[in-house]
Amino acid sequence: MKQVQYLALAIGILLILSGALVNVNAQRKQPTSITLDAPNSIVRSDDIVTFIGMLSDTDTGEGIRNKSIVIYREGPIVPIPIAEALTGIDGNFSTTWTAKLDTNRDSPVTVFAQFDGDETAMSSRTGKTSFRIVLIPIDLEITTDGNKNRYGIGDRALFSVAFHDGMGNFVDPDNMKTTYDGNFISLNYVEVGRYTFETPQLVRFEQHQFGVFVEKFGYTSSQKSLTITVFGAKMTEPVKVTAVKFGDDLKIRVKNHLLSSGDIYTFRGEFTGATLMESSADKWRFSVGTTANSFTFKSLENSLTPGQSSYFDVNTDGTPTQLFWKVLGLNGKEIAAGVQDVMAFSSR
Repeated sequence: MKQVQYLALAIGILLILSGALVNVNAQRKQPTSITLDAPNSIVRSDDIVTFIGMLSDTDTGEGIRNKSIVIYREGPIVPIPIAEALTGIDGNFSTTWTAKLDTNRDSPVTVFAQFDGDETAMSSRTGKTSFRIVLIPIDLEITTDGNKNRYGIGDRALFSVAFHDGMGNFVDPDNMKTTYDGNFISLNYVEVGRYTFETPQLVRFEQHQFGVFVEKFGYTSSQKSLTITVFGAKMTEPVKVTAVKFGDDLKIRVKNHLLSSGDIYTFRGEFTGATLMESSADKWRFSVGTTANSFTFKSLENSLTPGQSSYFDVNTDGTPTQLFWKVLGLNGKEIAAGVQDVMAFSSR
């Protein structure tokens, strides 16, 4: 009887040990190792970055298939997932990410790949690798008609402006400032990345400077200028403006020397030292039309031919000291501009 008891006890102990061994084997997970090939050390904003690596069994070196790999970018507080891939039959994986800038300057990026592990395999992580996202140089080109920089009296210069990334891709800037002889102007849009500006008629021997400054997110800012020289004898200004104060009345005289009566022009003016009484704004305008012979604040009713002058009266709140004026064509191009000191005469 005792022998039977001893045998039962031995079998029980054997079963317990056998069960424990099975449980240990069931809990043992496959050790893993992961690699990540470093991308190019320098990439440009909006470039496609490819991440390639492999997940393998640490003991055997064999690839582990069908496992999810996450690419993390180091963030200011915690790592940020930016891409994900699934390992293939040989344990290799590949995924892409579009390089993005947080601020408009060259930025370092540090990444690593991680396998989070599962019920059969242990987690693993690569070391950190770094590369740099750099701003794209924006090429700013300014040319003139015929690529010339010498013009004659009476000519008009046509400037062409183009913005591209140096690889044939034209882009429109986010912010653009353009000047002609120090005054801000607007360009005419042609197509993506292409603009033009035509000068007023060149009427005297002098130099004119055309300058452009541009900014675009992901690109370096750029600026460039081009100077043209006008040769020849002085030519009459297309428009001459005078402003004279007679007592409480102010008269403005506009003489048209060259403007064609077949086109429409807009005259704009602004006083310093006074506010216009006829309008709630401090700016006024009137037009030179095909059927104008006298100026009003709204329009002209008859043709103003070259050589003709027109007068109109202005009431102001205060004593103006200067009149700033310009004449614009129908498409908004500046034809002529100037500053006229307001002359005062006795009302006798």
